[in-house]
Amino acid sequence: MRFSYTLLIFLTTLNVVAQDFSQDWTGHFSFTQAIDISSGSSMVYVACENAVYSYDVLSGEVETITTINGLSGNTISSIYYSEDSTTLFIGYENGIIDVVSTDTSQVLTVVDIFNKPSITPDRKRIHHFTEFNGFIYIASGFGISLFDLNRLEFDDSYFIGDAGALLDVRSTAIKDDYIYAATNDGGLRRALVNNDNIINSQNWETVRSGSFEIIVSFNNNLYLQENATLYKSTDGINYVVFDQYQTAITDITTTDGLLHIVLAGTVVIYDATESVVQNFTNIQGYTTRYSTAISLEGYVFVGTLGTGVAQLSLDESQSIERLLPNGPLENNHFDIAATAGNIWTVFGDYDVFYNPFPLKRQGISQFIEGSGWESINPGEFFGATDLSYISINPQDVSQLYVSSYHSGLIEVIDNIPAIIYDENNSSLKPVNSTNDDVRVAGTAFDREGNLWVGNSFSITALHKISASGQFSSFNTEEILAGSSTNIDNIVVGVGGNIFIGTDKRGVIAYNPITNTFERIAGEDGAANLPIDDIRSLAIDRNGALWIGTRLGLRVLFGPSQVFENPQVSTSEIIILQDGLAQELLNDQVVTDIVVDGANNKWLATADSGVFYISPTGQETIFHFTKDNSPLPSNSVQAVAVDPQTGSVYFGTNQGMVSFNGSSTAPADNLEEVLIYPNPVRPNYNGNVRIENLTANTNVKITDLVGNLVYEETTSGGSIEWDTTAFGRHKVASGVYLVLLTGPVEESQETAIEKIMIIR
Repeated sequence: MRFSYTLLIFLTTLNVVAQDFSQDWTGHFSFTQAIDISSGSSMVYVACENAVYSYDVLSGEVETITTINGLSGNTISSIYYSEDSTTLFIGYENGIIDVVSTDTSQVLTVVDIFNKPSITPDRKRIHHFTEFNGFIYIASGFGISLFDLNRLEFDDSYFIGDAGALLDVRSTAIKDDYIYAATNDGGLRRALVNNDNIINSQNWETVRSGSFEIIVSFNNNLYLQENATLYKSTDGINYVVFDQYQTAITDITTTDGLLHIVLAGTVVIYDATESVVQNFTNIQGYTTRYSTAISLEGYVFVGTLGTGVAQLSLDESQSIERLLPNGPLENNHFDIAATAGNIWTVFGDYDVFYNPFPLKRQGISQFIEGSGWESINPGEFFGATDLSYISINPQDVSQLYVSSYHSGLIEVIDNIPAIIYDENNSSLKPVNSTNDDVRVAGTAFDREGNLWVGNSFSITALHKISASGQFSSFNTEEILAGSSTNIDNIVVGVGGNIFIGTDKRGVIAYNPITNTFERIAGEDGAANLPIDDIRSLAIDRNGALWIGTRLGLRVLFGPSQVFENPQVSTSEIIILQDGLAQELLNDQVVTDIVVDGANNKWLATADSGVFYISPTGQETIFHFTKDNSPLPSNSVQAVAVDPQTGSVYFGTNQGMVSFNGSSTAPADNLEEVLIYPNPVRPNYNGNVRIENLTANTNVKITDLVGNLVYEETTSGGSIEWDTTAFGRHKVASGVYLVLLTGPVEESQETAIEKIMIIR
C-alpha cells in the first residue's frame, strides 16, 4: 500500500524552454530584498523576490536575470549554483524550478511539482538544494526529489514520513554515507544515500525529534539549527550544543572553508578550527533583517531584506560596498505617472476595501530614460504612510503631488518633498472621529493648472488647489449621501468637468462653472453600471468617459450630457469571441485605464493581465498575461505610457516591466518629423518608425517614380512601416519619399521626407 502511494505522486519531467523577451520588453525590478545567495568560481548569484542577479567578484560586472530573460516571475524561495554543470537552480514557493544555463543563458522551467494535483499547494515550496554525485537533492514541503544534472530531468522522489507520509523537509546535508533531512514536522531523519531502496520510507530513521530548519555539513561535522540554538554532531547521531545565540538563526551557509551563522542583525563567521574569524553586527546603512551570507575571494556578502547585499572585506570589517542593481525601491507598484522620458511610481497601498492598515512608510521612485532609477527615501516624506497616487503638473514637470491614504497630500518640487498638506494647513479633512487620518487618493490637473483632490470619508470630498496654491473645498454630503465614501480616481473631462470614482456611489460628476454635482450610478441611477464600485476612469481623445468597475467595463459617450440629462446610460463593449457576442471584460476588476496617442486603450485587470484594445474597443490588439509575456503577475495595478518613446509601463504587485510600444502623442506640427532607422541597412529586420506626426496625418510612401507602396492615416503621433509594398513583399533597395499631409479641417500642413533602403 505504501509503494502504491509513492507511485501515485511520482514526478514525470515536464520541461519548458522559456522565451526570451528582451527584444521588445524591459524589466524594472527591485533588488532590495535579498532572499538567498549562492556562488561558484568568481560569481555571486543573488535571489531577490522574483528576480536574480549575478556579480563577478573579479570584474565587478553585474547582470540581472528576470522574466524578460525567461524566469517564471514567481516568488523565489531558494537558489543554488552548480559549478560542475555551470547551472543555476532557482526554486519558488509554488514549486516551480527555473534551471538556467550560465553558459548559454537558456532558461528551462520545470513545472512537475507545480502541476502535480496530488500535492497540495502548501506542500510545494522549494526550500533547499544539495548537490551530490551528479544529482540535485531538492528539499520541499512534501519530501525530497532528485534532479539528474546530466539529463536535466527528475529521477526519484522520497516521501520520508512514517508509512510514506509527506514531511516538510527544510534542508538536507550529506555526511559520510548518509543523507540527513531537517524537517519542520518530523524531526531530523537520515538514510544511506546509496541505498537502492532509499525510496522506501522504512529505510529512513529518526535521529532526533523536534522542529528543524537548517542542517549543514562542515569540516566533517554536522551543524543543526533549532530556533536560536546551534547543535553540533561528529557522528550524525549524538548532538551537543555548539552555541546559544541571542536571536533565532536565520541561515547557515558554508563557503570558502568558512561557516556562516546568520542572525537578524549579526553574521558570525567561523573557520575550520571553529574560531571566530569575523563578526559583523549592525552594518551601517543596512537594515538589520539579514537573510543570508557567504564568503568568496576574501569578501563576505550579507543579504538583507530591504537594502540589498552588503559586500564587506573579510579582513577589514569597516570596508562596505553596496551590491544592488539599479531599480525602484519596491516591486509592489500601486500607481504610475509618466511624462516625456520620466516615469514615477508609488507603492501604496490600501486593500480592496480601501483599508490602509497596517500602515507602511515608503518612498517613491523615478525612472529617467537613458539614466535609470532614482528614489526619494521614506524618511523624506514627513512621516507620511501609504503613498498611493501621484500626479505630475503638465505645465511644470518639476512639481508633483503624492497622495497618502492616511496622512494627506505631499507636494514634491525638484525631487524634494516640500510640504505635507493635512487638516492643519489645508481644507483637507480627517476621517470622522479621528484627528490625524486624512485619506487622499486620486488627484488630477486641469488645463488651468488647478489640482483636483479627492478626500475620502469627508463631507467635503472634493478639493481644488489653484495654480497659485490656494485651497478650495466643495460640499459633497448630499451627492455622496453622507461622509462614508471612499474616493478613488479623478479625471478631468472635455470642458473642464470633473469625474470622480467612488466605492459605492458610482461616478460623481462636477461642473466647476455651475458648481453643480450629478451622479452616474448603476442600480438606483439606472446608468447601466454593473456595480457602483468604481476602480478606474479615463477620458479618451474623443472625450468619452471610460469607466472601470469591480465587475467590468463601461463607456459614456459625451459625459458632459449628465448635467443636462442626469438619467444617462453607459454602454458595454460587445465583441465577437468564437462567433458569439460577449461583453468585453465582463466581471473583471478593471484596475486602470490608459489612453495612448492613437486613442487605443490599455486596460489593466486584477487577475487577468492587461488588454490593449482599439479606439472603439471592438478589436483586442494584445492581451498580455504571465503565460505569453514577461509580466511577473496577472495582477496589473497601474499602466503608464511615455508620450515621448511610446513605451508602456506595467506596474504589478510583483514588479514592473515595460513594452516597447509604438504609439506616441501627436505633435502640434510637422516641423520635427523623425524617421529611424534611416538608412535601413541589410541586417535590419524591424520596422521603420516615423515620429512627431500630427493627429490624422495622411502618410504616403512612394518610390522615386511615384509608385505607392504604403498609405495610412495616423490617429496618434507615430506610425510604423514594415518596408513592404502593402504587406505583399519587401521593397527593393532605393530611396523612398514620405509624403505627409495634415488634416483637411485644419491648415493641411504638408512635408516631404526621404528613406533609404539598402537590401
